Amino acid sequence: MDSLRQHELREAGERIGTNLGKRFEPTRIGERIEGVIARRVDLESGSFAVVERSRDFTLVPWRDVLDRNIGKVASGIMRADGISWQFGRGRSGPSIG
Repeated sequence: MDSLRQHELREAGERIGTNLGKRFEPTRIGERIEGVIARRVDLESGSFAVVERSRDFTLVPWRDVLDRNIGKVASGIMRADGISWQFGRGRSGPSIG
């Protein structure tokens, strides 16, 4: 089943990559994901978010919280059970205490 899902993701990634003019990069467990939540894609194996980066993009499992964050920068760590997302860019520097 996992093999079929991976095959479907690769095929969808190639199609989407042609439209975006970017290369598809599959995600791996433990990998940090960061980019703009571009849109939702519905496949046979479920719904996925297109996460665009400057030179490439990836597909990650969709969660309802992403609906209101389309177009925003997000980051998280890919885990077997999904991603815990953080939205917006973190800022470092002086803080007011």
